[in-house]
Amino acid sequence: MNRSHLSKKSAFSMVELLVVIAIIGILASLLLPALGRAKNQGSNAVCINQLRQLGAAARLYSDDNNNLLPRAELLPTSPVDPAHPLPRICDVLAPDAGKTSGTNSAPVFKCPSDTLNRFANEGSSYEWNIELNGHRIDETRSENMNFMIVIQGPDGTTQQTNGAVQLMFPPATTPLFLDYDDAHPRSASSGKNVVFMDGHVTALVLADTGE
Repeated sequence: MNRSHLSKKSAFSMVELLVVIAIIGILASLLLPALGRAKNQGSNAVCINQLRQLGAAARLYSDDNNNLLPRAELLPTSPVDPAHPLPRICDVLAPDAGKTSGTNSAPVFKCPSDTLNRFANEGSSYEWNIELNGHRIDETRSENMNFMIVIQGPDGTTQQTNGAVQLMFPPATTPLFLDYDDAHPRSASSGKNVVFMDGHVTALVLADTGE
């Protein structure tokens, strides 16, 4: 038998090679979105678990501090009062969040979907609810805040009323921590996760925080 004839029969033609490459490309285009979704779901699951741990850390802190919650900055790189900055929440909760010596912040503060380097810059991928600074945990009302309403009549005279208002902090709808950014893609909803004062974690619904 002619060897050259045998080698020609067993070799791929250019057309066959292109067909195989096209099939591989089609399969890759079908698989990549599924792999991307799986990766996003995995990152979301890690984020939810870490927020649950941070909720527990905040409760442990309050147990050791007369049931009071921490006081910390919203954005440590931009303090509300630069002359008297508050500490970073990652530093306040370090003993309760598993921080090891020599690290910038406990790994539990780093969301795997943090692409804006919040962890590197602020020490945490998660935003602390500064409305709770110094409040008792499970407290349902804030202290009284006085306000004044001034009414001006058509003749230029004014009347004023004084009153007081309290903010409500129901544990089931009061966030402790939430993602700084929409890091977890999901349709028709915010891409943030949140842990509430009562310890449950879920996707953020803006109505829950009064935003």
